[in-house]
Amino acid sequence: MQDDRGIKHIFTFPWAYNVFQGLVGATKARRWVSERFWQARVGQKVVDIGCGPGSIVHLLPAGVKYVGFDISDEYISSARVKFAGDPDKMFLVGVAEDYVDHLPAQMQGADLVLINGLLHHLDDNEALIALKLARASMAPSGRLVCLEACFLISQAPLAHWMLKQDRGKNVRTEPEWKALVAKVFEKSESYILTGLLRIPYTLIVIEAKL
Repeated sequence: MQDDRGIKHIFTFPWAYNVFQGLVGATKARRWVSERFWQARVGQKVVDIGCGPGSIVHLLPAGVKYVGFDISDEYISSARVKFAGDPDKMFLVGVAEDYVDHLPAQMQGADLVLINGLLHHLDDNEALIALKLARASMAPSGRLVCLEACFLISQAPLAHWMLKQDRGKNVRTEPEWKALVAKVFEKSESYILTGLLRIPYTLIVIEAKL
């Protein structure tokens, strides 16, 4: 579930989304996560589920084959225009439920599958479909890395309040995130991150393998 009411509706526009992400330090935070967790290498294939307007492409090494997937026509149209001259960048629009059993060839055999800030917008059933799509996209030796908002059992009140204001209305606790991922992946690890954004906000990285 996503809350796009009132002022939050502006974030459905790619330019507004990108501006806000820059203001809160999300780009810097993702660069930190990229260096320590994604660790994509030249020649690898990366599938980005819930790619938005292609915000993380510049954080990947040149020579990576990138496939972005998102439900938003506006986001995908914006990304296609921005990366029109790069044959290694492809963007697909659709609903995960339609793709999970009929996976396009372009999304198959990924060395790295990314889900950044998508799952906390989805209820459990929708999130499981996205995770199944990620599993279907992965090569046998591939990895999934998720970056999501996370409640803690003991959390600063302001950080808890900030998470409550998020457009995504399915922010989960670390045990809830781990239980959700375990329904699709047998092997996973999680890491709690604080202090990465300019606002009080708690993030979790979940890394899963086949």
